[in-house]
Amino acid sequence: MDTCREGGAAETSISNFTSSCNLLDLDQEIKCKALAAFRKSNAGGGLAKKRDVQEWLCCAIYCELQRVKIKDMLDAKHRPDETKNVAEKARTSCWNLSLTKLLTAFKVNICRFMRRMKQWNMMAKNEMVFQQEIDDLQRRLSITLIIRNYYQRAFDHLFVLPEEGTENTESRSLYQSLYEFGWVLFLTIRNELPGFATLNLVNGCQVLICTLNLLYVNALEVGNPEVINMSFEGLPSTWGNDDFDDTLLLKYSALKAICSLIPELPIKGVHVMQKAFFHKALVVLFLDQSLLGNDTFKREIVKEGLLDVNLGTLNRNYTNHVSDISEIDERVLLCRKEAAPAINQPKTPSRYKHLHKLPNAMPSEITEALDAEDVDVISSLDKRLCVMARVFAKSSRDFLSTEEADACFMMSCRLYYHFLQKITSSELKLKPHLKMVQLLKNRTLHSTLIACFLELAMHIQGVRVEELKFPFILKCYALDAYEFQKILEVVVRHDTGLLGRDLTRHLNAVEIECLGSLIFRNDSLLWKVLSTQRCLPSCNEVQAKGKENAARSRAEPRPGLSICLRKFYSLANLRLLNLCQSLALMKYFNKIWYIAEHSFIQHCGYLLKQRELDQLLICAIHLHGRVTRKPLSFHQILQHYRCQPHARSQVYRLVSLGKFRSGNIIEFYNKIYIKRMLKFAQDLRKATVTVPRSVLHEKPPQSNQISFNISVSTKNLRYPSGTSIKILKTKPDSGVETLVEPDQLIITPLKRTNSAKELGPLPYPNIFKRQCIQSEI
Repeated sequence: MDTCREGGAAETSISNFTSSCNLLDLDQEIKCKALAAFRKSNAGGGLAKKRDVQEWLCCAIYCELQRVKIKDMLDAKHRPDETKNVAEKARTSCWNLSLTKLLTAFKVNICRFMRRMKQWNMMAKNEMVFQQEIDDLQRRLSITLIIRNYYQRAFDHLFVLPEEGTENTESRSLYQSLYEFGWVLFLTIRNELPGFATLNLVNGCQVLICTLNLLYVNALEVGNPEVINMSFEGLPSTWGNDDFDDTLLLKYSALKAICSLIPELPIKGVHVMQKAFFHKALVVLFLDQSLLGNDTFKREIVKEGLLDVNLGTLNRNYTNHVSDISEIDERVLLCRKEAAPAINQPKTPSRYKHLHKLPNAMPSEITEALDAEDVDVISSLDKRLCVMARVFAKSSRDFLSTEEADACFMMSCRLYYHFLQKITSSELKLKPHLKMVQLLKNRTLHSTLIACFLELAMHIQGVRVEELKFPFILKCYALDAYEFQKILEVVVRHDTGLLGRDLTRHLNAVEIECLGSLIFRNDSLLWKVLSTQRCLPSCNEVQAKGKENAARSRAEPRPGLSICLRKFYSLANLRLLNLCQSLALMKYFNKIWYIAEHSFIQHCGYLLKQRELDQLLICAIHLHGRVTRKPLSFHQILQHYRCQPHARSQVYRLVSLGKFRSGNIIEFYNKIYIKRMLKFAQDLRKATVTVPRSVLHEKPPQSNQISFNISVSTKNLRYPSGTSIKILKTKPDSGVETLVEPDQLIITPLKRTNSAKELGPLPYPNIFKRQCIQSEI
């Protein structure tokens, strides 16, 4: 009997089970065993009669993942020769999934999950180790909640949130970033320490005080008095004065004053923690470049430019750490929302209140610039906005109430009027021959602007419904991604600090999604623009400077195309760099990039059409392995790809094969990719490539991570511009070995397997780490 088939009394109740599992990319065996366990426990139909079937199924999935994890750990414990493979198994096993992600997919609250698990363990007659895991998790979470409360109170003593107002936008953004950075830094350092720091409240508070001291002194270095509490007794007496010597902060400590914020915590224990454990953990973070700054004095970690970089790195590292079914993502404790997603009445967060002060009507600078006979254009625009409001309300009515939709659209209109005034003024200065009425009649400008700000408005109002995430807004107004990405550049260019870091980062993510896949859809206007080109311009052609370059001149009637392609190549370059670094292929990066670029430009972008950038990068790495006779299987490459922050399973599971058909990445490679690239690959096997040593760098530039969508220059791109390629001509009958034909390729099934050796060692999962510590004590 196929246990995965729906049936019985629970058929209707578990209809959402498969979709929840698909969100997690779970193995089929896990799903089947979980369903079988549920049906066994529900033999009498008691569970299915209740409305909480999803909760029981979530418990069943959790137990099956724990069962696989325990088996892997025991195998490693009893086979010393396999100990070195534990890290690889941890990265590739099905239990490489945070409990937070599991609960989110099944929409189960963490507290309710723990109560259900106690009942489930009794019904399923699970071993004691399962309940022990839940008890440990509950104790750790309780401790962290107490520490979170201490953190919030102490932070309020050290820092102040600047008052609302457009002029305070950057300071308010800095305050929010410091708040998030301090908590993630605490969680990261605590995880670097032995288990007592996690299981003991006193030790956890000691780590917190050390973390706050580090954060506070580094924030003083920034020198922004708007976010510093000037009445805190730990503040240096002359700080903020013109004659204050910043070098005094290199060895300054406010540890005693910060420790006094938790009266019941002895200062002596904090000093011991700082010297014996905290400092060593901090050194490790600097050594592996999880923190950038002055590693001698442990300063400059939150200065301008590095705060966002360090916060991003810590978040990525922490995400990897909690990719374990025994781990809960404790970053969510800073939020006041439940762990399970919910749609609430959107209320504008305090840091965005200043946006309500923006005009909610057409600015006078625009209306006064119109001639008397052109005033009707304003009424036409008003009617257009009314239509767009109705379309948005109708498209989102299944997920937003009328009030919620109206609030989002009103916020988008305020931003629209503000930026429309800035954009039109700038255009008229650059092009004096234009008239205001000509700009106001540009339908694409207004549609894309409203869509852009509706996307931001939903983000501001906290709308986190999956169905309303980008590119919903493009579908709502039938907008083209190629046209839409142009307006993002325009908005960022005309922003003077109003949007702040958070909204700029959101626009950056939207732009990357456009450049990585959406602009290559079949119906994209990009293909119409490229139809006037003989071929897709190469990386060097779009990056080249000077009108004497013939290839560049082909793109310059189309400045929008040139900007778009520069950004696309920069994104491709950055992603390939990261993937090659993960796979330890940096010495071959030049050749792999050459293969990838050829796949982009050949037949005017044929392989990109209806596909994604990452798909061609993965195929380029695999093809390079075959060319150099150092093959990497697809599942080896995908193990490293899954660790990339932008990775999605649909990239390698759903690849367009043409004529409305799709398949996995291997089918695409065999049926389409290699047929188009075979001749090129055969020539490349016989090629000699010379690359200047100064061109390539083994680390992507940090500046790209800060503001990818603001500017792209040639120095940001690690492309071998000085490459000289010589194809050695050979006769067809020369006997030179060629690549295997597509039908001769060995296809490896797409499943989780051991990762490549280059992955390097990872720490053991916490289940064993904690048990070992407890036994030693």
